[in-house]
Amino acid sequence: MRKKVVLLLSGGIDSVVLYYWLRKRKYDIFPIHINYGQVTVSGEIRAIKSIIGNEYADKVLFLDISNMKHLGSGSLVGDSPQSGYSAEEWFNTEFFPNRNMILISLAGAYAYKNDIRKIAIGVTGSRSYKDTSKSFIESISTTLSESLHEFELITPFVGLDRQIVIDEAINMSVPIEKTFSCNALGDRHCLLCTSCLDRLEVLRQMGKHNAF
Repeated sequence: MRKKVVLLLSGGIDSVVLYYWLRKRKYDIFPIHINYGQVTVSGEIRAIKSIIGNEYADKVLFLDISNMKHLGSGSLVGDSPQSGYSAEEWFNTEFFPNRNMILISLAGAYAYKNDIRKIAIGVTGSRSYKDTSKSFIESISTTLSESLHEFELITPFVGLDRQIVIDEAINMSVPIEKTFSCNALGDRHCLLCTSCLDRLEVLRQMGKHNAF
């Protein structure tokens, strides 16, 4: 019997590379996309529908809790920098407080309902936010196990340099050009935020300079 896993799938680079990583390891994937009111939601859904294989098309759960935007802040809910478009300023305004804790908790409830003991989330990078760190992943895994039942959080890239994700994308021929990684717009890439710049670097390394 194939191992079941609930995958938080945003349509961005990290979650899509993780999707291919799980497929390569023969997991039975239950993808979930959560609309928490992010301005990028249309691009995310478009990317997922473009990338997801027929094997999983009917398994994707699109969950709409868009009113959650009233609890958040940052460029993902429209609070983008108004001046001084430096990488540092973008990084500081892209954080949505407690986002991953909320998303993982919802994925945990979905996994519990379907008797699935594994949850996957594409967190990576040595320079990132507290809710993408290894210690955070370990803490919320413990919390979920206390409140529901024991879960394994699958995060193969947590705490690692983003180049590891790029190398995996190249090795697995992931269609990065179909992904949507932006923290400010939904109809196109803004080409200013850190996610856009990261995606551009991946495409450059994959030799797809004109695919942005």
